Amino acid sequence: MSMRIVGIVLALVMSWFALPGEASAKVWRDVIYDHMPGVGEGNFTMDIYAPDNAKKAPVVIMVHGGAWVTGNKQFSIGPDQAHFFNEQGFIYIAINYRLAPDHAFPAPVQDTASAISFVHKEIRKYGGDPNAIFLLGHSSGAHTVALVSIDPKYLAAYGLGVDVIKGTVPLDGAAYNLVRTAGKKDKLPRFYYPEFGKDPKVWKRASPTLRVRDDVPVPPMLLLYVDRPVSPRRAKELADTLVAHGHFAQAVEAKPRSHKSLNRRLGSKGDKYGPMIVEFYRGQLH
Repeated sequence: MSMRIVGIVLALVMSWFALPGEASAKVWRDVIYDHMPGVGEGNFTMDIYAPDNAKKAPVVIMVHGGAWVTGNKQFSIGPDQAHFFNEQGFIYIAINYRLAPDHAFPAPVQDTASAISFVHKEIRKYGGDPNAIFLLGHSSGAHTVALVSIDPKYLAAYGLGVDVIKGTVPLDGAAYNLVRTAGKKDKLPRFYYPEFGKDPKVWKRASPTLRVRDDVPVPPMLLLYVDRPVSPRRAKELADTLVAHGHFAQAVEAKPRSHKSLNRRLGSKGDKYGPMIVEFYRGQLH
């Protein structure tokens, strides 16, 4: 009986799952990428999904949404995403990170940088290419992947430059310029406060659009947005700012998706935005 229990535990650590109509792939669950005194290790875990027999495969790191206060690496991502990217030859990684209000900005960005550093060091063990790392993030996760790609200090803390990221796709974020969203009255929508507080200086540091510089490289960025308040304007503004500073960026409306369905349907049958993202990523593999 004890050996059977051991076998079950091992199966949870590294299991095989079937891709419909395709060969099987491997998944390693709850891989710990960081440690912090007094913080549960569940905050620093990732699930790694790899195509069977992966060798030097490009890697997608997904940062889930949830308004910085909720969500996780299993239930806040589209159900077809891992399957889709594996089918396209990519390793797909979904991460957990610290959440507000207990862990406010810049915790999610710091944790994402830590996860990138771990992947860069360790991904060869899982069949991945450390020189082909891409980012994907939805909603609040879109803000996180944009900021870690633009502000070099987060990856610099791990001895890395932003050039370790080969391409970034934020999915329908609206927090790219918190200062502009707050307006002349310096008042943000209420749901921003658990993460960013009430200090405009913090809002400025947390705004990807306001962190863009000419002299710091930024990975190519494809910003997808949907028809809803604020998001289109902020995505276009960030893309225009990046281009004005000599970087490559494009903002594309994802019709007829909603904020939720852009994430939930990504990579599902008939979805055109998963293939668009893969084409964008592959275009950076020169």
